[in-house]
Amino acid sequence: MTGEEMSQERLTHEDFAPHVGTDFTVPAEDDSVLIHFTLTEVKVLSHKPGFGDFRDPFQLTFSVATQDVFPQGLYQLTHPVLGEQDIFLVPAAKSDAGVDYCATFN
Repeated sequence: MTGEEMSQERLTHEDFAPHVGTDFTVPAEDDSVLIHFTLTEVKVLSHKPGFGDFRDPFQLTFSVATQDVFPQGLYQLTHPVLGEQDIFLVPAAKSDAGVDYCATFN
């Protein structure tokens, strides 16, 4: 399956796990530069039987090396293997290294 064919309904933690440490990009508001969201963690969440049994819930953590905090919302992230994915990101932590964002898939 190519990245263009992957829909969020079919994505699983196994799709993302091999790509930890790689960048997903988003164009800046003025399209002059790309913002790099580095996938730093893929975590399987506890599963409640009978609720969303089509996949195990999981969480992605991305890091951005900037002190600017982007608001939570839906971002179109592009990856060279997974293609374009609309992912709802939430700012989770800020440090001297930048800002971490989380996305949860149920």
